[in-house]
Amino acid sequence: MKTIFLHGFATTPEVWHNQRPEFAPKLTFSDINAEARRVVGLMGGWVDRGAVLIGWSMGGMIAIQVAALAPDKIQALVLVSTTPKFIKSDDYAFGVPVVLLKRLEKRIAREGTKAFHDMIFKNGDRVGVEHLTIDEVEDELKQLEIVDLRNNLPKIKCPTMIIHGDQDEICLPGAAKYLQKNIENSELVTFSGVGHIPMIERPDEFNAQLERFVKQHAG
Repeated sequence: MKTIFLHGFATTPEVWHNQRPEFAPKLTFSDINAEARRVVGLMGGWVDRGAVLIGWSMGGMIAIQVAALAPDKIQALVLVSTTPKFIKSDDYAFGVPVVLLKRLEKRIAREGTKAFHDMIFKNGDRVGVEHLTIDEVEDELKQLEIVDLRNNLPKIKCPTMIIHGDQDEICLPGAAKYLQKNIENSELVTFSGVGHIPMIERPDEFNAQLERFVKQHAG
């Protein structure tokens, strides 16, 4: 069974170093829809009988798109610290106010992407960090303002595990509950005392859950 790992904003595939991924493409996030289509193309003939797709944060948003675009290629899905919609709205209570995203953008403009890394790497090794230009930051964070993947959730039919830390301040824990409610055949695993990056904060626990899920649904 092939395993594909998708990293998130301002990081590289090295963020998965504790999982030793079989395939972890380098992603950009200036157009999440286009990047999802690119990932489907990268899978191509490499994935024959289906893959386990694991996506973290903005990589999880791409994973949602990929699972909806190419259900025949995805045998099981793991969504880590992600959300179908980053910004809070009248019909979605589980995002953050857009003003907070603007504040983050301004902080990164002053301090560089280290400002974001300081937020997420509170516990565990600081690995797989990427330093973006301000133009790249603006393009990628703009996606968080506009992308809404809620209509894709009913299209996901494969077994899905949602992993989320209950102290996540980037993608709020309520988003994980929303995913579990709206994805058929899904389960939610909550890590107590963990923030946005559980595969680094609790690698042994994370890997144990991943191994259990893969054996159960794609072994």
